[in-house]
Amino acid sequence: MSQIIDSIPQDFTFIGDGTSVQGTFVFKGDTKVAGRLKGEIRIGDNAPLSIEPTGSVEGTLYCNHLSVFGDLKGDVRSTGTITFFPSSTFEGQIQAKNLVIHPGSNVFMEAQTQGESEETAQ
Repeated sequence: MSQIIDSIPQDFTFIGDGTSVQGTFVFKGDTKVAGRLKGEIRIGDNAPLSIEPTGSVEGTLYCNHLSVFGDLKGDVRSTGTITFFPSSTFEGQIQAKNLVIHPGSNVFMEAQTQGESEETAQ
């Protein structure tokens, strides 16, 4: 007997542990990286990106909110908040609206944060 599987469109991406991919990527929806990702990465729809404890990302990253539990190396441009958790390591440059670094994170960076200016707040 065969069953028909009704596929429902999903707006998320998961790069699993043990997976390694390289190139230019545009992801839509929530994105979690538990494997290795190298290249230029763009996250659309202001969706969050999470680099899991087993995850490793190297390259140029354009995103909104970013949570780092694993390894990240490269240039990051964020329109939201970047949060580094105790298990994370980072080396590179950051431009973000907000930046949170928890104790225990290994962060080696050049960074620039851009909050709301007086003109934007009015």
